[in-house]
Amino acid sequence: MGASGVGGGDKRNVNSDLNLVPYIDLLSTLICFLLITAVWQQIDAMSTTASDPNAASAPSTPDPNRVDFSVSLYQDRIEAAAGPQKSSFPFMGGQPDYQSLIALLQTWKQRWPDRHDVTLHSDSQAPYKNLIGLMDALAEAEFSDVGINTH
Repeated sequence: MGASGVGGGDKRNVNSDLNLVPYIDLLSTLICFLLITAVWQQIDAMSTTASDPNAASAPSTPDPNRVDFSVSLYQDRIEAAAGPQKSSFPFMGGQPDYQSLIALLQTWKQRWPDRHDVTLHSDSQAPYKNLIGLMDALAEAEFSDVGINTH
């Protein structure tokens, strides 16, 4: 009985076949993730201009008679502006006065019936529930195209 050692007389074949299938699967999965994240890295900016395929490529000039609607939410009040005309609605009992705001928005809607857009500005310290309530008030007054600006 002999012991098999490193330099012993027992000659075994030390060559073996490696199974490369798991490594290929891992590499193909990593390549897929690399390609997907590379594509999403390129889409970091979204264009906010509406593209009309029938429109000319030259930028259009803004309408000088157009009135911009904006509603601003602060910690203690709501301010609404239709062009240069501004209105302020202080909170009553710590709650926003949505009914007075809706009445003003309905007068805007009567004066400009084809308009559905308004810009909503929010103070960073304003409660989130007030922002949602303000969006509900805008929807009730039939302003469906609301852009939110938090700066």
